[in-house]
Amino acid sequence: MTEQVEPPTSQPTPGGPSPIGRRRFIQAAGATAGAAALTSTIPSGFAEASIPAGAAGYVPLPIAVRAADTRYPNEFPFTRLADNQIRVKVRDRDGVPPDATAVVLTVTAKNRETLNNYVTVYPTGSASVPEASNLNLPRPSEVTANLAFVRVGSEHSVDVFQFGACETIVDILGYFVPVSASTRRGRFEGLAAAKRALDTRPDFVGAGSFTTVDVTPFVPAEAASVVINLTSLANPGGGFFSAVPYSLSGEPATSSLNVFFPDDKRAAAVIVPVETVGGRRLIKVFASTAAKLIVDVTGYFTNDAAPSSPIGLFVPTDPTRVLDTRKPDPTKRMWPRWVVEQTLPSPASTAAAAVVLNVTSARTRAEGYLTVSGARLPIPETSNVNWVGPGAIVPNLAITPVTATYGFQVFNFSGGHVIADMAGYFTGQQRVASLPQYVNPPPPPVAPEWTLRVPRLGLTSRVLTGDATYVTDSGHTWHWAGTGYMGQAAHVAVFGHRTEAGSPYRYIHVMQPGDTWTVTTFDGREYTYRMVRRDLTDAQTPNILDATRFHPGTTFSIVVCTRGYDSSGYRRYLQWFEPTSLKYRLVVTGELVGWREL
Repeated sequence: MTEQVEPPTSQPTPGGPSPIGRRRFIQAAGATAGAAALTSTIPSGFAEASIPAGAAGYVPLPIAVRAADTRYPNEFPFTRLADNQIRVKVRDRDGVPPDATAVVLTVTAKNRETLNNYVTVYPTGSASVPEASNLNLPRPSEVTANLAFVRVGSEHSVDVFQFGACETIVDILGYFVPVSASTRRGRFEGLAAAKRALDTRPDFVGAGSFTTVDVTPFVPAEAASVVINLTSLANPGGGFFSAVPYSLSGEPATSSLNVFFPDDKRAAAVIVPVETVGGRRLIKVFASTAAKLIVDVTGYFTNDAAPSSPIGLFVPTDPTRVLDTRKPDPTKRMWPRWVVEQTLPSPASTAAAAVVLNVTSARTRAEGYLTVSGARLPIPETSNVNWVGPGAIVPNLAITPVTATYGFQVFNFSGGHVIADMAGYFTGQQRVASLPQYVNPPPPPVAPEWTLRVPRLGLTSRVLTGDATYVTDSGHTWHWAGTGYMGQAAHVAVFGHRTEAGSPYRYIHVMQPGDTWTVTTFDGREYTYRMVRRDLTDAQTPNILDATRFHPGTTFSIVVCTRGYDSSGYRRYLQWFEPTSLKYRLVVTGELVGWREL
């Protein structure tokens, strides 16, 4: 799996070269040749009925073609529908034939000043903007790119909606043409599990360099193009990366993956024409900035040398949200190492061997990644979506196999919300689940800082670790070192002043069994405890800790200084007006009632 790196500590230096190429490459002559080869004789064992309406085969363009660029409207024209919406002609132009049913695009956007911006690409003529997204731009001036499979709508076009106005670039990588019978060319063949073809770690690739990627072990000679997931790590600043055919010379005009700030760990799916050189099947990756690069192969599209088959044809759909952990219950944000599985809508639920998803990670808990795979199959040792810290919102396209009955699953390394939008599916035999449903582990224990709220005392206190004297003399509550953390089935103890440093626990004597308090963690959990006992002990640490463990189960004990016994032997420690003494400790213990996510 992709190595984890430290979150960025600085922002990129302003200025420098544009992270998005401007130059335009025109498609080579004869690029549409061979499209007719997408139909051939149906082999024994297959029937035409197995090919659904709308099925299509993929034809890659020799090199990406820029279809629209809002920065240069005269050079790359488009139709402006609104300040935040454009229409882009993608069919019957630049080698894309008039009968193309869908296109594969790289969509790149540069945000203006909108926070939490997003971009949605969808067929022209749709009744409304779908509940789906292709790009997310949470920060002003952020630049990002993503692969998109889009059904072509009316006017040979697709529409691009931006939540907030931003600069938008649309590059065409290839297209799909209708197929009504078995075919050799243009079928998708997915690997059983993603395979790592390149990992430069611990070394960097240089700025302005090309890196050759040998995909021979993973794709056969009948591969016309390869589907990869390209990941960048440890970049020193903003920049871009382009996965391109091996024979391309000169800096690419388009980008496949963009990074915005130092150590901006990102991934992007790319479809790249494969070339055979010296018996090896090769592509290469251009890096505008130094970085550590990872390339994972997920599958390939066939050429005319492949066997004829109805399997692996693409059926485009309108963008459809199939998974959103934010709904219907907004508290079900995933915890570290959780898996969510999701079935597909009909007809994909029974006809899809693989599905095209735009997968977005949102409200992340920490640095991490997502891995998408068939439900109840082994989780691959690769990643699809990567991010560098908490609170991120990052998308990437994934083509994943599905299993009969169960669909697909998403593994979340560090936790957060997951959203998946379906753009279509590939025909074929669904896989059979080989594992039981994944059992999610409990949330991991979390150390302070916590917030302790005791309604009976009108108290809200920060619970901190560190030097006990410094913490408590500052008026806070100290987490007793060596006792439990929130989320553990353990005894937790804290200590605070009763008469000094603001006297936070002066009135603790009035608490009664049944009183409740809560502890809120920095990662958004709230634990509720109910008081079950009150004990007096001397100042010896073993005796204090024994008192916090008298009640079985998961408990939380508040420890304070108190007077203890007066000269007559009468037990007076409950009287708040009695002076405290360092000779005794009052221990108020509660048992865990339950917890919830805020």
